[in-house]
Amino acid sequence: MRFICDVMLGKLAKYLRLLGFDAVYAPSPSALEAYRARPDDRILLTRRKGPSGFPKTLRLESEIAREQLKELGPIIKPEIRRGHVLHRCIECNVELVEAERSEIESRVPEFVYHTYRAFKVCPSCRRVYWEGSHVRGMEDLMREVLS
Repeated sequence: MRFICDVMLGKLAKYLRLLGFDAVYAPSPSALEAYRARPDDRILLTRRKGPSGFPKTLRLESEIAREQLKELGPIIKPEIRRGHVLHRCIECNVELVEAERSEIESRVPEFVYHTYRAFKVCPSCRRVYWEGSHVRGMEDLMREVLS
């Protein structure tokens, strides 16, 4: 399941990425137009009323990202795969790749380097990820959405 989040839904795009979904963010009307020009199987997520020009559009009511995610719960719940959670860059939407510890030593705090063994890197923006305390927060979010 792949999504386009319009300008009003940037935080939702990040939440969807954390859950393993391909969720692009269109930060402007012109960026959204670029996606409209090349139709694919993406579902447009928006809060705007009126016609969207996209074949698949879901309109969300809430202004709060966690609530928006709950609105999507019935649709995304069957598609969530534990193995895909935390496997996309929350900034770029690119799938993360495993990284050697030696590759990232100079790019993370010393405490992190010595505390964690597994690291992932975004091949696009080079951001480094590890399973720190934020994972518990993500698990809480998943429970909230899946309940």
